[in-house]
Amino acid sequence: MQQNPYFLITNNAEKLRIRLEELFNANTVYIQRIKDRPLEARKDVDERDLEKIDQCVILFGDVKLMIADDTEGLPITKGNNVSLCVTFENVEDTKRIYDKFVELGSEILLPFAPKFYTEGYGYVKDEFGIAYHLFTKRKNLKKSIYHMLFF
Repeated sequence: MQQNPYFLITNNAEKLRIRLEELFNANTVYIQRIKDRPLEARKDVDERDLEKIDQCVILFGDVKLMIADDTEGLPITKGNNVSLCVTFENVEDTKRIYDKFVELGSEILLPFAPKFYTEGYGYVKDEFGIAYHLFTKRKNLKKSIYHMLFF
């Protein structure tokens, strides 16, 4: 069994794909656009939507992240119940990515600062409604089961 985060985007999944590649050096390992569907499956699609992403898999660190444009008109609500925690080896990289999100207009949910559990942490939400916990890996931490599994 495999689990993958899946982001269904209401506007411009291509822009999100490019942003993830630029910010995190993520790699697109598979992409299918609406134009790649069998003819019967795209016969009612507006020609302007043929370049939209039908399915995309991005290698994001050691996680396969899936994104797509909403082409079915599904009910989508932007919220904070699902987010990504992106862990960096050093505080400089964490702060650099945090600053880039802010520069791109992301909403600051928690300003970047040292915390008792890390040298640097910030929490932002991008224009797609995706929240990112930007976390610096803590050094010299007494290892708990949690930290052995996730950090």
